[in-house]
Amino acid sequence: MFTIAVLGPVTVRLDGATVAVPAGKTSELLVRLALDAGTLVRADRLVDDLWGADAVATSRNTLQSKATKLRRVVGPRLVSTDGGYRLDVSPSEVDALALLALAASLPDDPPAAAVACAEALALFAGELLPGAGTGEWVEPFRARLAAAQLQLIETECSARLALGQLGEVVVQLEAAVATYPYQESLWVLLITALYRAGRQADALAAYQRVRVLLADELGLEPGPALRQVEEQVLLQDASLTVAAPELPPVGNLPTMVTELVGRASEVAAVGALLVDRPLVEIVGPGGIGKTALALAVAREVSSPGGVWLARLETTTTADEVVDSVIAALGVVGGVPALLERLKATPSVLVLDNCEHVVAAAADLVERVLDAAPHTRILCTTQVALDIEGSSVVELAPLGLADAVELFTRRASRGKADDSVDLLRDVCRSLDGLPLAIELAAARTKTLSVAEIGRRLDDRLDLLNDPTSRRPERRRALRATIGWSYELLFADDQRGLWALATFAGGATLPAIEHVLQALDVPAKTAIDVVSRLAARSLLIVDSPQVQSAEGRVQSRAPSALERTQRPADAGETRYRLLDSIRAFALEAMAEAGLTDAAHTAHAQWFADLARGSTKGVRSADQAVHLAAAQAERSNIDAALNWCVRHDPQLAVTIANGFGWAWIVLGDARGAQRISTALAAADPSAHERAEALLLVAWFEASTGDLGHAHAHLEEVAALAESIDDVELRARHAYYLAYVVSHDGDFRAGTAETDRSRQLYEGLGCPWDVAANELFATRAAISAGDEALAVAAVDRSMAALAVVDDPWLHVRFEAMRGELARLQHRFDDAVDHIRRAAEQSHRLGFLQTEAYQVASLGRAQCQAGDYEGGAATLQRAVQKAEATGDIRMAALARVHLGRVLRALGDEAGARATLEQTVAWHRAAGGGEQAVLGEVLLAAMNDDIVQLQSLLQQAADEDNAPAEVLASDALARLTNDDSLRARANERMHQASHFIAERDRVDTR
Repeated sequence: MFTIAVLGPVTVRLDGATVAVPAGKTSELLVRLALDAGTLVRADRLVDDLWGADAVATSRNTLQSKATKLRRVVGPRLVSTDGGYRLDVSPSEVDALALLALAASLPDDPPAAAVACAEALALFAGELLPGAGTGEWVEPFRARLAAAQLQLIETECSARLALGQLGEVVVQLEAAVATYPYQESLWVLLITALYRAGRQADALAAYQRVRVLLADELGLEPGPALRQVEEQVLLQDASLTVAAPELPPVGNLPTMVTELVGRASEVAAVGALLVDRPLVEIVGPGGIGKTALALAVAREVSSPGGVWLARLETTTTADEVVDSVIAALGVVGGVPALLERLKATPSVLVLDNCEHVVAAAADLVERVLDAAPHTRILCTTQVALDIEGSSVVELAPLGLADAVELFTRRASRGKADDSVDLLRDVCRSLDGLPLAIELAAARTKTLSVAEIGRRLDDRLDLLNDPTSRRPERRRALRATIGWSYELLFADDQRGLWALATFAGGATLPAIEHVLQALDVPAKTAIDVVSRLAARSLLIVDSPQVQSAEGRVQSRAPSALERTQRPADAGETRYRLLDSIRAFALEAMAEAGLTDAAHTAHAQWFADLARGSTKGVRSADQAVHLAAAQAERSNIDAALNWCVRHDPQLAVTIANGFGWAWIVLGDARGAQRISTALAAADPSAHERAEALLLVAWFEASTGDLGHAHAHLEEVAALAESIDDVELRARHAYYLAYVVSHDGDFRAGTAETDRSRQLYEGLGCPWDVAANELFATRAAISAGDEALAVAAVDRSMAALAVVDDPWLHVRFEAMRGELARLQHRFDDAVDHIRRAAEQSHRLGFLQTEAYQVASLGRAQCQAGDYEGGAATLQRAVQKAEATGDIRMAALARVHLGRVLRALGDEAGARATLEQTVAWHRAAGGGEQAVLGEVLLAAMNDDIVQLQSLLQQAADEDNAPAEVLASDALARLTNDDSLRARANERMHQASHFIAERDRVDTR
């Protein structure tokens, strides 16, 4: 699309992009040819018009030079032929010509005519054809445009008068007669509008004004039309006041250009309030759509005196606030006349953008409501006016569905359907802020949704619409937020900076800590936060108390009651919308305080980290886990900052929160710790601490090779610094890792070694943890006597430890022991109780393991279908936490149960998936069992023979029995069958009594 604008500054646009036009004669040549669009203009004529008195001395070469420059702008549209030049464009592509055509064919329908004239008049911007130079040739064009401008003004005023928009049209006509004082038709319209507004005295005064003006300036008497309207006013002629019955109510509301999206419930709620309440305030941050909502409500209400909009955004003083309201209603005579007008005729008054003149707006509102109690007032503001009896409606961001709809409606055609998920992500990142969404949608003229999403890190530069004619603060997000920011006290601006430092919101103590680093006293933080909240610049997330209803009763109340303590109600958190946060970070950087704020932020979370492990291993576990969860984004931000600026502090933070991440099943824990470790040069003890945590995560996710390597380094570090406690901890961490290898005997040996090393060290938590690992290893190895002894030791150790996580795991171990002892109903009860407690307390990874154990116990108790469903749920939970190793283990048992139920296809698909994962991972718990089950389904005798030997070497009785049974059924070799039956007989008691799963 190609357009040329010449009414104001000369502008050429090609497909929405502006093309630079050289100044001087080249620009004048473009205007000259554009105003004769499509018509050949002789070269001699062009020289005369553009160079005037200098034309004789100007050669055609000069004209040709200017034409060459112009061709670089307009391309082949500039045609040189027959001794002249032609601009090959349509008149509709030149704004001045399009405007003249519009003025010549205005619609007769008043609403359409009013809109058309308003749009056309908006194209005029000061001097007419400023780029055309001073040549005589342009004067006829300027005269035609001036006449068109006057015609448009007159037609628009006539249309608005017919529509009953009296207040707005009076203001417009007063301005028009000041500009065109001798245009009698405008005076006729003004007198008529004043009379229809119930201002007969003002109408007659206007007639006297024009009569004196014409006599003094021109020596003329008023014309027939003026004399007639005066007579009609004097006689109160009914024809002067007749209006069509379908005319809308009086007022000055602007024409609705675009439909409001996603605010139907808010429109209804505010409208209902406005029926009964004298003052309703719509409060919210800049760009959230307060004005749009207010206008939508205003269009739905009615009042005998009309609905009037007063925009206050350009006012700065109390007098200007009053003047804006008076002008909006077209009142003459100051505040007394305004109050008298509102008192006489009940009206609805909309005051838009009050936040920067709160005191003046509040004073005027109180005066109006005292004098005219039937008046209803609707305000939009970022901070409430604090008037008794006011109804305040806090406007929230759009929901995701409405945000997507708004983006789609505002986007260029075909540009908003790249991907629904991608579009949702972009709208979610835009905080549901309507202005931000509309500005992003405007960018679809030149960018895809994916490109917009990638550029949101620079949202303040991205989110502006350079093609919009709206005021800057309504077409640029930076200007919108900047408007609010400049109204703040200096301390409040720093409060925004402090809040922006936090990636996931913050508690008041944390904000106080960072504010101190920004030279704002901590004791004033609550006032800073309160003022920011009052101005809708931050979001207050109130704490929610966790319900204690539905607690599971335990057979051992003293132990499980501690696992059922609800988390503390927590503290109120404060956060910024992402767009406001981006602005605040930019402002803080300009002030040179970014380092100070981020350093204080990191130190705050380092202090929190130093107490985290001890807290997580205590009766206050829920509080510390909740903190680690709530602050995950902040902790990551602090780590990222420290890795670049203070690596040693990064290790402190990562190690401090490491155990909380383990309990929570946070799969990114290892990555965080490893990144911090790689950037720093920590002490041997700190390095060992980090490696122990990393090894735990690696074993949990099936990365057993790296887990072993890291524990070997820990062993070497423990020896180098001769740290007995570190050696003891290394031993039970190693027990955890080798158990994932399926080497439960080695796990038992390591827990025995750890127990001996802990003698006399006074580490009750570690002793209890070690005994739990010993219990797990003994049960997994099928050694009932050893398992019973381990359970007894665990119970004694846990009696002095208040750690809900350990107590939940112990409850699960009691269930595993019941399985080993063939008490399958008891096993189901214990393990279900443990899984429910893990779910309630947020131990997601632990819950996945316990749900898998529950599924096996259900099968052993005879409920195969229920067990299969539970195992499927375990797979889903493990995958949701990123524990792929746990998912593979659950699939082994699920495949086994599906095979027993006769679901060959489901069993095969499940086993193929888990066998593939175990092979890629280099093994894992029950990896051999999965291989045996799949080989048996495939009738693979050679594979079964190999697996039988591997199962025997690993002392894996279930896999050994299944392999032996399959071989005995499949082989035709009598000696092989006999050996297989013998092996199966040796281990069959284990599989028949413990697992009770069909081996066919």
